[in-house]
Amino acid sequence: MIKCVAIDDEPKALEIIRHHMAKIDFAQLTATFSDPFEAIKYLNTHSVDLLLLDIQMPDINGMQLLDHLNNPPLVIFTTAHSEHAIQSYELNAIDYLLKPFDFSRFLLALNKVRNKLSPQSPLQNEFFFVSSGNQKRKLRYEDILFVKSEGNYIIYQTNNDRIMVRATIPDTLKLLPSGIFVQIHRSTIVSLNRIDKVADNHVHIAEYQLPISSGFREAFLKLL
Repeated sequence: MIKCVAIDDEPKALEIIRHHMAKIDFAQLTATFSDPFEAIKYLNTHSVDLLLLDIQMPDINGMQLLDHLNNPPLVIFTTAHSEHAIQSYELNAIDYLLKPFDFSRFLLALNKVRNKLSPQSPLQNEFFFVSSGNQKRKLRYEDILFVKSEGNYIIYQTNNDRIMVRATIPDTLKLLPSGIFVQIHRSTIVSLNRIDKVADNHVHIAEYQLPISSGFREAFLKLL
């Protein structure tokens, strides 16, 4: 469990973070602070994995606050101002959330933290099996171009085959390595390794053009 602390002088901003954190099962918000100096005292006496840190605050800004920590944790900056982005990455911030951010963008940032703290082990196999009709079909990860839902079924599209499996997109995401496969639409998962180009709100893979929905666009583009 990732132990998190949020610091923001705006109560509404802290409430949004609490709301998003309540939906995430691998992280816990152990404390929130609107007073940055109280937060410094807490952080210097408690073990914390991640700091969700506002930049613009009275008396001391978020970047200055880090100088007062004995052992700074990983940091995600949260701010309404974009001009600090470059400096935040110079401080090795995990991510930079520009307010107002939605849950999808927040989850992407938290997943970066999870991967940083617990890197995924290499795949033991380069393939897996799926049930298609009365058959067990072998699929190599590198052969999958994209996955698309059709009704109650999932279609695994490869260069030479189209394999239909009774499943859902959420179930399928659990089978595929997150570092390679990413959702671009409520009905579509693509392989980052097989993308030829991204243009006009579409992912181009071989002869296929797959639309990117607005709800997944920002998170997807940050992976490229």
